[in-house]
Amino acid sequence: MEKLTEEGFVTLDKLIAMLATSESTVRRDLDELESERKLHRVHGGAELPKSLSRELTNQQKSIKNIHHKALIAQKASSLISDNDVIFIDAGTTSELLLEYLFQENLTVVTNSIHHASKLVEKDIKTVIVGGFVKHTTDASIGCTAVDQISKMNFDKAFIGMNGIDENFLTTPDVEEAVIKKVVIENAQESFVLVDSSKLGQFSFAKVDKIDKVTIVTNYSEGALMRKIREKTKVIEV
Repeated sequence: MEKLTEEGFVTLDKLIAMLATSESTVRRDLDELESERKLHRVHGGAELPKSLSRELTNQQKSIKNIHHKALIAQKASSLISDNDVIFIDAGTTSELLLEYLFQENLTVVTNSIHHASKLVEKDIKTVIVGGFVKHTTDASIGCTAVDQISKMNFDKAFIGMNGIDENFLTTPDVEEAVIKKVVIENAQESFVLVDSSKLGQFSFAKVDKIDKVTIVTNYSEGALMRKIREKTKVIEV
């Protein structure tokens, strides 16, 4: 619990190594702590119980479900064509997408300083959105960012999301929600890149209805996924 409180998320492998005990013992301990509502079990580890407004930093997010995120990023790259003008928002899955950008004459607009630096290193034409920088997600937000984005059009947009239920896309921060909504409105096609742990989760601020986007995620089964497929296009990897 000390490690979890410090980092917000901890992997099963790290706990096994740190505690020098068996996987089955760690799993039983995690199950017991979850029954006491002290943590939430997720694929590959555990996280602190979520509040509607709480958000992990990009560093904390980057170690979660990394294999699925890489597959989602690769699939997203296959949706991009030569000469496209695309928007990529701040986030860990969208950061992985940068590694798979090899299209000719591509223009990328982003509200992430970190993304912009990587794009410039790859010699990709880059437009960075200004505004107030949110430290936890490295995203430019606020009225300046909204005003700039509202004056642009995109062939495709690739955005992250903290929660998706059968009706809405949600994120903890109201100002980031506004950014994402404006991006969706100004793109001919919008793709939400999320691993399946985000399905069934919900956060404080509504971004848009799910039928406004295509969801790119790893394969997931269950009643919720069937409802989502009925309402919008889903690309699964």
